[in-house]
Amino acid sequence: MKLDWLRADIASARRASALLVLLLACSMLANVTLAAFAMHMAGRERVVVVPPSINKTFWVESERVSAEYLEQMAYFLLQLTLNVTPQSIDHQSRVLLQYAAPASYGELRSVLATAAERVKRDGASTVFSAQDLAVDERTQRVGVRGLLTTFISDRRVSEVSKGYAIELQYASGRIFLKAFRETSPNDPLELQAQSQLRLAPAAGTGR
Repeated sequence: MKLDWLRADIASARRASALLVLLLACSMLANVTLAAFAMHMAGRERVVVVPPSINKTFWVESERVSAEYLEQMAYFLLQLTLNVTPQSIDHQSRVLLQYAAPASYGELRSVLATAAERVKRDGASTVFSAQDLAVDERTQRVGVRGLLTTFISDRRVSEVSKGYAIELQYASGRIFLKAFRETSPNDPLELQAQSQLRLAPAAGTGR
């Protein structure tokens, strides 16, 4: 009788050992699967960025956003680009590039790198004070006119009237920056230049 009990205990122990081995193998397989999934997803994190504050209502469509949203985005991007110090410009450039349209990323990165090098070399800080802002909702562009003030140390060295055109794009539920360029402060949206281009063919046909 004792021999039968001993055999039963041995069989039970073997079954328990087999179950533990199976559980250990399943655990190892799960860890390997999770590690492979993590490696597969590395670098594919999706970052959704919006302005830090929204103080006006706005609407969005499949490829456009309202003038109110364009206006707030323009102010936000202006601050990132023009209100800089030697200590902050690298960080602000990285934030700005999160909004860059894929086709414009390389050009924007090059322009920002050149500006950062100049600011740090001169030890300069700049502040932009917007005075006028115009929105072209049809083309998703914003024109801004204002004063750009430059300081070196605590001394103001210049205060110049500047104009900028900001071209935005709404796609896949996100707003992208396509272009940020300096324009004439008298025509930030370059409407006069576009009007002249439209009139040029008509003038040519009249001769």
